[in-house]
Amino acid sequence: MPPASPVLPVHIVWDWNGTLLDDLDHMVNAVNRCREAIGEPRVDANTYRQKHCLPIRHFHDRLCGRPVTDSEWATVQRTFAEQMAARLPPVRTGAAALLLRIAEQGHTQSLLSLTSDAQLRREVAQTHLDIFFRRIDGRHEPSTPKSEALRSHLAALGEPDRRRVVLIGDTTDDAKAARACGVRAVLHTGGFETPENLRTAGAPVVDSLTAAAQLAVDRSPRTSQRPSILDVGLGRDTHRHR
Repeated sequence: MPPASPVLPVHIVWDWNGTLLDDLDHMVNAVNRCREAIGEPRVDANTYRQKHCLPIRHFHDRLCGRPVTDSEWATVQRTFAEQMAARLPPVRTGAAALLLRIAEQGHTQSLLSLTSDAQLRREVAQTHLDIFFRRIDGRHEPSTPKSEALRSHLAALGEPDRRRVVLIGDTTDDAKAARACGVRAVLHTGGFETPENLRTAGAPVVDSLTAAAQLAVDRSPRTSQRPSILDVGLGRDTHRHR
């Protein structure tokens, strides 16, 4: 049997919070500060992951078991922004080395998040990961869904061949956005939603960023010889299972 045809370069669109960042604990703490500010009890990480959804206001509705009022929502937004502005972004173990290996193999990468654009750019600069991304886009309007943000992101990248674009994220919303834009998604289990929830999204689900990146490359169109991401000596990244 002839050897499998090697792969063409892919373009990976990375999610930020819960994906390249290992910030579930940060988010749970920030949400609890928001809940305290509106007189609601704290939640644990398991509850956060089980109920996580977008838009975020609906997430808070689910946590409260009722619709939050407009006044409460204003308090939640203000408190959350204060918490995020004060933090140092925690890069997931192995992420920087993985981004480097992907770039060394000739693949391209960009970053797309529903974090506010100003905050995203500030955090990426703090982590020094900006050198790996062709483009970095955060959200400019609070109501922008990820599907619309991804569509604009791809247009700004010059409309790469969508057969070779893969979105790597940690939520069912990432898979929904990718499907709406005609690109593939790979979800990893170390972020904001439970593995059980992720498996309902209709996208591959893996347990590490390395496995996600390998799957993105392995399922791309094939041509000239390129080594596997795992063949270039990168150990598996680790994350805390929650």
